Amino acid sequence: MRVLTIISGVMLILTGLWCIANQGVAFAALAFVLGTAMVINGAVVAAALIKTKKRPDGLGWVLSDALVGIILGCIVLSNQLATDLMILMFFGMWMLFSGCSRLVGALTLKKQENKSWSWTMGLGLICTLSGIYSFFNFNAGGIALGILIGIFFLMQGTNVLIFGISLPHVKRRHHLTYRERDKEARQEKR
Repeated sequence: MRVLTIISGVMLILTGLWCIANQGVAFAALAFVLGTAMVINGAVVAAALIKTKKRPDGLGWVLSDALVGIILGCIVLSNQLATDLMILMFFGMWMLFSGCSRLVGALTLKKQENKSWSWTMGLGLICTLSGIYSFFNFNAGGIALGILIGIFFLMQGTNVLIFGISLPHVKRRHHLTYRERDKEARQEKR
């Protein structure tokens, strides 16, 4: 699942670059790609978190972020965003929620003495400030909507990529016989 999470982060980064490259395209044309990327990312991150057996405590923030991504991706796919201002506020809300959950997660990681807490804190601050910026600057300083959405996706992709890299590496055991797996399981319980 670690590899799928890393691939999901790269997918979001590529989606952000695609948005920046296609900034003149109407949002309706971008919506399918954006919504699909959000739903796939949310599902992969949620599955990775649930599937990870040796996860540290306090990672509920990751699950909530993934579920919000799935819900918001479904809203984008259902074409419920009518105006450019609503689109900017919508993705700003996603960044604000994601940033705040990353800040909470960074504090949890710091308590656990996880090395990735500083990256999580920095990216959480950037996401939070970007979300606040989109709420207070309605015309977005003349920046095209596609560029802002692309930047949001780049930041979210970087967040997911860092999370995927920080997931614990699990040894594959599919080559072991049943007896060897049972023996390892008994040793782990001790």
